[in-house]
Amino acid sequence: MARTLAASDVGTWEWHGADEILRCDAVAAAMLGVPPARNDRGATFARLLDRVHPGDRLRIGALIDDRLRQGGLFVAQYRTVPEPDDVRWILARGRFSRDREGRVSEARGIVIDVTASHGGGFPDESAFCDPDKSSVGIDRVAGLALTLFESAESELHQPAFERLKPLLDVLLHEIGRQLVETSPAANLDIIH
Repeated sequence: MARTLAASDVGTWEWHGADEILRCDAVAAAMLGVPPARNDRGATFARLLDRVHPGDRLRIGALIDDRLRQGGLFVAQYRTVPEPDDVRWILARGRFSRDREGRVSEARGIVIDVTASHGGGFPDESAFCDPDKSSVGIDRVAGLALTLFESAESELHQPAFERLKPLLDVLLHEIGRQLVETSPAANLDIIH
């Protein structure tokens, strides 16, 4: 199981509007080149953007700004530079949620290192951004799996969650692989 986890390269992140701190687990922090969450400390979206490859920075910055304004689902593939001369391809998936007043108040998601399986090119993130509509297909499965992960993390005692987490990581990794393999252009009519 430890080898499977090491190979899975699945990390989780969350953000709360109240303090604007981006909290990443150790795996996500290493992939993104930001400090891992400790107590009430973490990074910011600005710090994350500093580690995004310069060729992807404007696109990912615009995507984050859009989700912070509108909320909703996103899937993005981009490069990070966590260390000098170390370029990683990342598949990120998450949801920016609104509060009762309609403001984006929190966000959660996963990041998957897809460097080894990267086939080149970029998916069209606009095909994956869906602030108001229900998700379908593998995207819906991804949303449900992320909800399951978040529920287990918040509802279970720490030892029970730690035993379940490796299985959830493997599930999220496989879903991420299927998201990478799914051509967004073929599903535009379904997503919109």
